[in-house]
Amino acid sequence: MATLRFWYKILDKAPPKPIPRTLPLSPLDAKDGFIHLSVASQIPITAGKFFSASSSLWVLQIQREKLVGRFDFPPPYGEVCPHLHDSEEGLGSNNVVDVIEMRRAATEEWKDVPAMAKLEN
Repeated sequence: MATLRFWYKILDKAPPKPIPRTLPLSPLDAKDGFIHLSVASQIPITAGKFFSASSSLWVLQIQREKLVGRFDFPPPYGEVCPHLHDSEEGLGSNNVVDVIEMRRAATEEWKDVPAMAKLEN
C-alpha cells in the first residue's frame, strides 16, 4: 500500500480561526488517551456511525508526515482507524492543512455528501 499523505480528524464544532498551534483534545480523545483519526475512505463511515445526529461537520485535513508521536495503525487499513499516541504537539497549525466544512440535509446520509468523495489520501 502506498504511503497515505493525509489523515483526517472529524469535529462536530468549527475549530477556531486561525487554527492555533495546538488544538484542545476532544472529550473522547482525552478519555481514551490518544487522538482518533481517519483515512479519507473512513470519513463517511465514521461520520455515519458517530455523527449521525449532526447536520454539519468540520473535517481537519492533516499532513501525516508532520504528525509528531507514536502511531497505531494496524492493517487492514480500511477497517482500523489510525490513532496518534504520545504527542505533545497534537493537532494544530503545524500539521492541519485544511478545514473542510461538510453539510447534509436531514434526509441525506453522510456517505452521500459529495464533499466526502473529494477527500484524498
